[in-house]
Amino acid sequence: MAKTNLNESALRTHLAAARSEREAAARYAVSAADRLAVRAWQQGRLSATHADYLASPRYGPAARFFVNELYSTNDLTQRHTDIERVVKVLVKFMPDKALATLATALEMDALSELLDNRLATRMRAAQGNDAPLRVQASTYRDAYRHQSDYRWRERQFALTEEIGASLDTLTKVPLLQGLLRMMRRPAYSGGVGELHDFLERGYAAFSHMKGGQEFVRTVVERERREHARLIA
Repeated sequence: MAKTNLNESALRTHLAAARSEREAAARYAVSAADRLAVRAWQQGRLSATHADYLASPRYGPAARFFVNELYSTNDLTQRHTDIERVVKVLVKFMPDKALATLATALEMDALSELLDNRLATRMRAAQGNDAPLRVQASTYRDAYRHQSDYRWRERQFALTEEIGASLDTLTKVPLLQGLLRMMRRPAYSGGVGELHDFLERGYAAFSHMKGGQEFVRTVVERERREHARLIA
């Protein structure tokens, strides 16, 4: 019972944090557009940094999941609404490792929202007008360096590593692929098909690699180097 309550509490806590940050950004049209501009720029940077993995037959699916799913520019409100609706069902039927991975992904999403909103706010202030936010390498770096408390960035790297390692481990869990397949129809019937598709895509992407330790390690190393470059 204690473990069930802990899993449910973690899921709800990170969902609430991510929702709060998104709602804060969406409160005004300018801040909502700024948030998307920052995330789109960063997604482009990620695509450039990991272009070799994105083009790789072996690592491509996992790289695309990392760039497009874990750091999405899409509106994730529906996915999070899905999770909130079925938290108790997830806790009851999903393996603990899978629940922990989902909770970690939600924590990373909430943290990314927080940091992106701060970057957008800083760049908007520096730009000094109401024109569409111009996100460039120089303005991004200035805003990034202004966030002198880098412990949240370190946490972001740790979460990335944890999610990747956990997904790699989950591909070795007996019966999980079958469980996901069995859940597909009930998920769509219950109105949570988007959540189910996200879980299946993550599992399929990492299963395709047949061993993702090198991928996870390299992605995190590259992101740490990019962080060091920005604050130098």
